[in-house]
Amino acid sequence: MQTIIRKISGFMSLMTILFFMSGISYAAASKMNISADQAILNIKSYGFVDLEGAKLADIIVEYNQGIDAASLQKDTFKIEDYVIRQESENGFDAAIERDGDCIPGNEGQIVKVYVNDKPAASKTGGTAFGRYVVIEVNTDYMLKGQNLPYTTSMMASVIQAKDVIGEKNLITASAQPFKNYKTSQQMGHQGKMQTVIETDKDQIILPEFSQQTGWKIHYMGQDAFKATHCYSEYTGKYEDFDLPYSIYVPNETTLESHKGNISLVVHMEHAGGNDTDPMAAITSSKAAVKLSSAEVQTKNPAIIVVPQIENSRRSTNDVVASSEANTAIWELIDHVLEKYKGYIDTNRIYGTGQSMGGMTLLNMAAQRDNFFAGLALIGAQWSNSYDKPFQNNGSPARSPENDTISFNGFGLDKENYQNWYYMISDDNVLVATCKADPMGMGSWQAFADYYAAAGVKIAHASWDPYLNIEEQNKKEKNMTQHENNMPGAGINWVVFTRGNHMSTWKYGYQLDYPFTWLFKQNRKTELKRGKIEQLKNTWLGRDTDGEIKAGSGTANMNSAQFTPDGASDIYVEGWTQESVNAKAKDEKIKMKS
Repeated sequence: MQTIIRKISGFMSLMTILFFMSGISYAAASKMNISADQAILNIKSYGFVDLEGAKLADIIVEYNQGIDAASLQKDTFKIEDYVIRQESENGFDAAIERDGDCIPGNEGQIVKVYVNDKPAASKTGGTAFGRYVVIEVNTDYMLKGQNLPYTTSMMASVIQAKDVIGEKNLITASAQPFKNYKTSQQMGHQGKMQTVIETDKDQIILPEFSQQTGWKIHYMGQDAFKATHCYSEYTGKYEDFDLPYSIYVPNETTLESHKGNISLVVHMEHAGGNDTDPMAAITSSKAAVKLSSAEVQTKNPAIIVVPQIENSRRSTNDVVASSEANTAIWELIDHVLEKYKGYIDTNRIYGTGQSMGGMTLLNMAAQRDNFFAGLALIGAQWSNSYDKPFQNNGSPARSPENDTISFNGFGLDKENYQNWYYMISDDNVLVATCKADPMGMGSWQAFADYYAAAGVKIAHASWDPYLNIEEQNKKEKNMTQHENNMPGAGINWVVFTRGNHMSTWKYGYQLDYPFTWLFKQNRKTELKRGKIEQLKNTWLGRDTDGEIKAGSGTANMNSAQFTPDGASDIYVEGWTQESVNAKAKDEKIKMKS
């Protein structure tokens, strides 16, 4: 009998050693096995907003039971996320603009795996047991190309590749990957079919916009803003519609302690953020997160409003016209000002935005003169057009007569409101463009030329956006440190020497100084500065040497128009309907011959 017991004991000891060597405890081996396909309930994408938009930081795998953290290793799971997918399909060089750790190929790959008792990342390394496995991935990179919708960049797929010890079961490897997204084929802008990734929004966690942060998201069909009688220059019609938006409001203690000194910032996103989902705008660049950060809010308590523009209501087009969204944004601003009356300092209302959003704000700046105390804009431009109906299906241009909401009488100048160059010549503006952005570069160079012809040199500097961040902040600060009491002296133009239009907001929002500059601006300085009076003069054209004729202003001038490919050959500086028709006719004759 003792011999049998000794043999059994030896066998058990041997089994224990074998289980230990395989990474599975003897206690776990005694549990009933189930597959990860049965045990995993769902996976969530947990992330943050980086320079190129929403970025995956962790994949959270929820199980139907507690998981023993000691049974997990990095190779327990295999994953796919957006950057891994892009590198696999297109290669490292096509996918990555900057590699932060200089180790090509590890972007988005697993850094560590741990357990937590709630669906969130942990700063302390998690818990010994918990239902949630957190897979932390490498985020030290910048994607190449345009900023992506958050429902694309937050995709995740997980395979449990090795056995895991659960509270009730030994959980064996999964047969199929768990995904929180779907793909479909859709026609792209260039007429080619492309794969569209759509992550389940209920499986995305972005803690920077949780209710505890001060952000409130107003959704379409729920509590979106009711915009009424909004005029469109595209159609000549008035629209009533729901305008989704997001708003950040400091806590009650901050509001009360800074009553009367709270700033208001209106942030407008680029057209790539157009959607009906208000999360699209606040995740499509780093601006909203940065403006609501403790670093900014501690020094400059501010309410941040981010209107969400639908793609069908694109707020501006490239021929300086605007949709019904223009009027709706003013209505939303007026609503916020009324709701927080007495708290907001109306001398410190600001605008920030990029591309389409920045263009919208530049347009709005001439509708209510000196309404904004300052504009910090990226990859955005505007100009004159006295013949908007010609390029907008005959629809009348926005005016104080047909849009009494946008032109509500605040700073109204009925004689000059169409002369944009004149109207903003007393404003505080800090704008950045990339050298390889023909629209931005062409428009702002023309702007600089018109001001120079009136005796005003706007502040201008350029540098490499790959320079040390602090060095760039210093360069921008130095550029704006000049006497700015004279008309036109509030305009500042930065050029990044690399990158294209889509790169501008990555480079611009990596810097802290633009927002530091913004919050120092006050509309009182604009009123005191005055406008460049010569710009009220009629446009006289250029001489045979290409120099603007003496005494010329910008009144009644249609600006040269630029495209992503460069300057238009037809819509040249000073164009008229007759000149455009004549050139178009000549082009047809050339094509026939």
